[in-house]
Amino acid sequence: MSNLLIIIFLALSTTVLSQCDTNAIIIDQVRASDTDGNIPFELAQHYTFYNPNCTPRNVLLVHMVGTFASPYQSVLFPKHAANNGFHVLSLKYINGQSAQTACGNSNDIDCHYKFRKEIIEGEDLSPETNVDSVNSIQNRLIRLLEYMETNYPMQNWSQFFTGDSIHWNQVILSGHSQGGGHAAVMAIDRPVQRVIMFASPNDYSHTYSQVAGWTNLPHVTQDSAYFCFNNLYDQVADYAWQYGATQNLGVAGDSTNIDGDHCPFETSHNLYSGTDFTGTLSNHGSVVHDSNVPMDGNGEPLYKNVWSYLLGIDCLPLSVLEEELNVEIYPNPSESSLSVKVNAQVNDCEISNILGEKVRSSVINDNVFNIDVSDLPNGIYTLKISTETGVYQKRFIKK
Repeated sequence: MSNLLIIIFLALSTTVLSQCDTNAIIIDQVRASDTDGNIPFELAQHYTFYNPNCTPRNVLLVHMVGTFASPYQSVLFPKHAANNGFHVLSLKYINGQSAQTACGNSNDIDCHYKFRKEIIEGEDLSPETNVDSVNSIQNRLIRLLEYMETNYPMQNWSQFFTGDSIHWNQVILSGHSQGGGHAAVMAIDRPVQRVIMFASPNDYSHTYSQVAGWTNLPHVTQDSAYFCFNNLYDQVADYAWQYGATQNLGVAGDSTNIDGDHCPFETSHNLYSGTDFTGTLSNHGSVVHDSNVPMDGNGEPLYKNVWSYLLGIDCLPLSVLEEELNVEIYPNPSESSLSVKVNAQVNDCEISNILGEKVRSSVINDNVFNIDVSDLPNGIYTLKISTETGVYQKRFIKK
């Protein structure tokens, strides 16, 4: 079998194994008070995601949104997980105040930890919040699992709990901002399969000029299970705080810029974007919050491959053309001129911005050429190269 046929076979095989009918996804909204009569009525609801068309991974993803946010505002990431075989719950929990607002200037060095533990477990630990056991994350999660099993038994939610005990070794905890910090704290004494922290942890003591002490606590979840994805220009929390916290937690690998890089991102667990988006809180939300997530020219989340990597599933396969072509673009990032070298003649090329809008096109008829990008605003762009055998796309950064 020729190399080309082998590549085609592997690409098609990977695609068949990893894809399922995304139109078959079932998304339900569940009011917390319907799962436990002691929980007061709330307008915002839990969201659940399940795709019966996918081969089940028998892993539960529990996602927690950030301060003031509701599950309906972050659907893209949970949908992506469900369309890859995960059972997914996105929790509505008590999140009307952030840990950093409550504790950033506190004289209690353990303030952040106590604040989070009370929200997670409902034990009276913090004067900064008032969450009882009924309204805790722990209770809301187990009651939601029971509700789903009772009302949707064919979806097999019972595999994730016995009585009031959750099978934590089958659970991935993920969260954005405040939710990401909760995920990391929960993993201190719960042996979860994986922790994914988006735009977090953000806990920093201004009083003691240090990252919150809980990030140094021993945890039963292994260091290798921690992953994070942040933005270098986060408007809510200093990236240095986030980086310091992840280093304390033992997040593996050097920090890796995902802009223009291919999955598996040097196998690092510490990922970040260096793109500075415009808009209030846009950088903070860009990693996972729906209204801020950048979309590609096909209307798909630009970070879908990053999300796949964080979930521990296969990256989307490269096309046969991408495997066959050898394309070099440098320097990347570039300030003024981009040099391109391809092992095939290029007929023409075009550049699109992060929204998929074409900003430049050129007729080339060569395999080595330069492109002036000095007048482009800073950001992420896609270079689309057309050859006789097809179209190849590669990202680059203008800085």
